[in-house]
Amino acid sequence: MAFPDLTDIRARVRSLMNEDSNSTFLTDAILNRFINDGERDIAIKTGCIENIDTATTTASTRLVAFSGHKVKYVEYAGSTRTGIQRVTPKHLGFSTYSGATPQYWFQWGGSVVIDPLPATAYTMYLYVSDYPQTEMSESTDEPAIPSSFHEDIVQYALARALMRDRKWQQAAFVYNKYIESIQAKKQMIVAQQPDPRSAIKIPDVVQRGGQQ
Repeated sequence: MAFPDLTDIRARVRSLMNEDSNSTFLTDAILNRFINDGERDIAIKTGCIENIDTATTTASTRLVAFSGHKVKYVEYAGSTRTGIQRVTPKHLGFSTYSGATPQYWFQWGGSVVIDPLPATAYTMYLYVSDYPQTEMSESTDEPAIPSSFHEDIVQYALARALMRDRKWQQAAFVYNKYIESIQAKKQMIVAQQPDPRSAIKIPDVVQRGGQQ
């Protein structure tokens, strides 16, 4: 057991709401729902839970189902693991193929669409932004999202508790602060930004000691 577990988070929310552990307004069951909803909301909005899932194509079927929120990247596991290009549905039928192996993909709901149409089974690796695999229910259960976002679970649950208490302005204020916090952390911690050209470009001319 480590901090924070489910008991710690419930106690924190109750403290902010001036409720005690015997509260009939914020029971454990109600708070557990708010807390688990908060963890799931953070995972969806920030993509902070990332997994690499193995998937297999089916002959004559473009769709490859996956479990998660969003696919970020796809590899084809041939003789070597090769990244394949992301496209849009409008590219189907217009791409240039090199062989019959998977070369292009896009997400369609809860599936990945593969192009060209697979003629056999191919192994793929899907880099996925995922949901928490289980909900917290035991008092010693801990959040699955990174520790940087743990306090945001408290803020989400607090906003929901304030809504339940019909304190609409306070709830809106807390919820807006929650959104600001997770968006800032998403940019700092989760988002993968490509290096700008200036960071990797080799200078055309290098001057040393005042001479070219």
